[in-house]
Amino acid sequence: MLFVTYWELNEAIPVEEQLKISHKLMSLGLVPFEGFNIIRWDMTPDGWGILVGEAESAADVDKAIYMWRAAGAGFFKFTKTAPAQSVQEVIEQHGALLKTLSSA
Repeated sequence: MLFVTYWELNEAIPVEEQLKISHKLMSLGLVPFEGFNIIRWDMTPDGWGILVGEAESAADVDKAIYMWRAAGAGFFKFTKTAPAQSVQEVIEQHGALLKTLSSA
């Protein structure tokens, strides 16, 4: 299943502390995340970004995101995660639903 996360870093956490947390997780081999295949992971100059990946369950995604909070309380100012589909799949799906409804 595909998941998309929008995230914002907490600007109250000094950059040095953010890097320390990141290095800690990477040195422990916790990034990349077990059970979560990263497709894309981008960050903007303003300290927010997106994470797109595949996982078997929402629990796998939760572990990947919660790991950052556990390693450094307040690491994120905000996160928002949801399952996602390609636009092409959604268009086909909605078209099929409209066709079903119009023939009822």
